[in-house]
Amino acid sequence: MADPEVTLRDLQPGDRPGIARVLESCGAFQSHEVAIGLELVDESLNPGPSTDYRWFVADRGGKVVGFACYGPVPLTVGTFDLYWIAVAPEARGTGVAKELDLAVTEAVRALGGRWLLAETSSTPPYAPAHAFYARSGYRLLGRIEDFYRPGDDRLTFGKRLDRG
Repeated sequence: MADPEVTLRDLQPGDRPGIARVLESCGAFQSHEVAIGLELVDESLNPGPSTDYRWFVADRGGKVVGFACYGPVPLTVGTFDLYWIAVAPEARGTGVAKELDLAVTEAVRALGGRWLLAETSSTPPYAPAHAFYARSGYRLLGRIEDFYRPGDDRLTFGKRLDRG
């Protein structure tokens, strides 16, 4: 990892406040989006019969500085969604996001994944995410105009994992 003080680990019960802090401090997520992210934490910590969320948490000295949540797409063979990847402002530019994405990519490959997909908004606060996906080997696969609300398109980025 680029930041030697950061380790990647599984989601733990005490991580909810740290994940909330990361989501709230990113500057891109609205309150209802933060609430959905925390619902995934709750569902993962108290799984139901169909829960299949997987996590990597970036930890620096016992403090959550980033995380990634991913899982298989139902009714597909080898397609996974990267539901969330977020890094706290104080950890940006240290390679944490890159390491989280690499960990997810390798885990998905180990599970037989062919595709890793990420959906995001087209609005300006998400421009850094678009650039990150491009640097990380994803390409823009689709756009649905006015998906979230007028003027806010859904962008789907993806990278193929089973080809050279």
